[in-house]
Amino acid sequence: MPNAVLTEEEKARIRYHLGYPQTDPVASIQLGVPRASQPAFLMEGQMNRIPDTVVALVRRVVANCDATDQRILECQERMAAESVGEIKMNGTEPDMLRKEYRYWVQRLADILGAPVNPFAAAFTAGASPLNVPVIH
Repeated sequence: MPNAVLTEEEKARIRYHLGYPQTDPVASIQLGVPRASQPAFLMEGQMNRIPDTVVALVRRVVANCDATDQRILECQERMAAESVGEIKMNGTEPDMLRKEYRYWVQRLADILGAPVNPFAAAFTAGASPLNVPVIH
C-alpha cells in the first residue's frame, strides 16, 4: 500500500496542532547532534507513513482542528460582553471549545499513531490537561 505525501504546510499544521515546535530543526542541535525528542521523532516519522487510503481522513481531522482553533480565536471577541440586549453570552464557550479542540487533536494523534507533545503548554492551560496514556 503506497504512502501519501503530505505537503510541508500540511506537516506544519499537524505539528502545530500536536503541540510541536515549528522551528528549523537545524536550530535544535545540542552538542552537534539533533536534539529531537522521542515523541517528535515518532511524529515526524508517522507523517511520512500515512497510507493513501487514510490521507483524506487525516486532512479532514486537521481541518476540524483548524476550524475549532479558529472558533476559539473568534470567541475572544465576544468575551468582552456578558450580554447584548436579550442575548446572554455563554461564559463557558471558551472552555467548551478548548475541550472540543483537545478531542480533535487527540483524534489526529490516534490516527497518526503519534503522541501529542507531552511538554506543550497549550494542553495544560484552561480546562483539564490532555492526558497521554502510557502503554506497557
